[in-house]
Amino acid sequence: MNKHVSLLRKRYVDLRDTYLGSELKKVELLFYISVSIALGLIQYKLLNYENTYNIRAYISHIQSCIVILMAFRFGYVGLATAVVLVLAETIFIIEEYLVSFDKYLLLGLTLKFFTIFVTSFIAVLTNRQQIQKKRLERMAITDELTGAYNQRFFHMVLESELEKAKNNNGSVSLIMIDIDNFKMYNDIYGRDFGDNILRTTATILSEILDEGSYLCRYGGDEFAVITTNTRLDNLEDMANNLRRKFERLKQKYYKHKLYEKVTLSIGLSEYPNMSRDKNELIYQADTALYHAKNLGKDKVHLYQDALMQIRKNISSDHQQLIGIFKGLLSTISAKDKYTHGHCERVAAYAVLIAEAMGLSAKEISTIQCAALLHDIGKIEMPRHILNKKEELTEEEIKYLRQHPIYSENILEPLADMDKLTDYVRHHHERYDGKGYPDGLKGKEISLGARILCVADSFDAMVSDRPYSKSMSKEDAFKELEKNAGTQFDPEIVEIFIKAMKSYAA
Repeated sequence: MNKHVSLLRKRYVDLRDTYLGSELKKVELLFYISVSIALGLIQYKLLNYENTYNIRAYISHIQSCIVILMAFRFGYVGLATAVVLVLAETIFIIEEYLVSFDKYLLLGLTLKFFTIFVTSFIAVLTNRQQIQKKRLERMAITDELTGAYNQRFFHMVLESELEKAKNNNGSVSLIMIDIDNFKMYNDIYGRDFGDNILRTTATILSEILDEGSYLCRYGGDEFAVITTNTRLDNLEDMANNLRRKFERLKQKYYKHKLYEKVTLSIGLSEYPNMSRDKNELIYQADTALYHAKNLGKDKVHLYQDALMQIRKNISSDHQQLIGIFKGLLSTISAKDKYTHGHCERVAAYAVLIAEAMGLSAKEISTIQCAALLHDIGKIEMPRHILNKKEELTEEEIKYLRQHPIYSENILEPLADMDKLTDYVRHHHERYDGKGYPDGLKGKEISLGARILCVADSFDAMVSDRPYSKSMSKEDAFKELEKNAGTQFDPEIVEIFIKAMKSYAA
């Protein structure tokens, strides 16, 4: 905790004050001790001279001020040092008094005892202030409910560790953890029940994680773990080990049978092998978590860069286009954060369907590429339409329905890739012929476009969008089945639901 509090101070306190709080503060204490001892020696020397009472009195006052200052600056450490120094002076005064019986020495002795009293009082106040300061610092970086670090600290420490990794050729791994079905527990059994799940989950994770890891409450029912210098090929094993240990330890911590059903979905990413900066690292881990939840809860998912997978499967003539498309997707993400993640998830669902249908590797690669780029035409759409929360006007709907055509135009350089642009253009066609932009019907719609239609619609249903809240995976399956034969190819719907349930099992 002290290491993390120091990190907070480096962020929010002047660097000079932080440094004084460590090395220079020790030098400062030694300086006060040295001055006080030097003044004591001077007083001792002055004992051999007559008429030096006034000088010795002034020196004594200066010493009293120094020991009081030490108590103020260093609390109990300063008090202990001050008591030793004052007692040494007191011994000198007593020895002199036993020789001369001078009444002024009794006054000096009284002053020394008074100095100890004042110093003790100030040291107690200083110590309380330091305790309060540490408590406030701890509150500033921790989540009150769970005791894990809060989101402010998460962003601060992630930036710090990424900077260190950049300078030292190290790595930073980010593990996003979500409590499965947490909303259901909260809604059915009450907020206290949900709060207990959050607290206990944080306690178990804290016990499992190594000392060098940072456990943060990222939001709601989501936790984030930051670790450093973990090999990329060991990251998934590490997360699976975490999930297994959680499964074992929850029997010990959860006292209610319902609590024992709590499971975790985990998403992973890493810097610098997978991401280039903080925002990309968070995005990738969050996207991987989303996949873990939708492809079957109680799962671990390592982020997969769909564009990099596509790069392996397309001809050298098209390799340079991947960088261009990545830039376009980033531009879309800046306008509409939903679209970028949506495209990656649709690609994963589309590949799942294509593999379940036994399509060739070439066909799967084309479908994956089309899925990733199917909404690229939204780059032409105004931000206010993409992010509008209210119902779209007829004119806006008509305009938005042009995006498959815009996507096809942008992807024209890939027209020689078997049916890719066809899949993109027709992914909003309906099986009953009431779709757009060309009103195709049934098998007139290419297989890839029919696959994209199911994958695209499923992700739209299970995702939070500006104008609608997400539905559960089970409800989305029911909606697909309800519209099979009208909006969707019934065979593809059946294959998709079976594949998803098989993956989750």
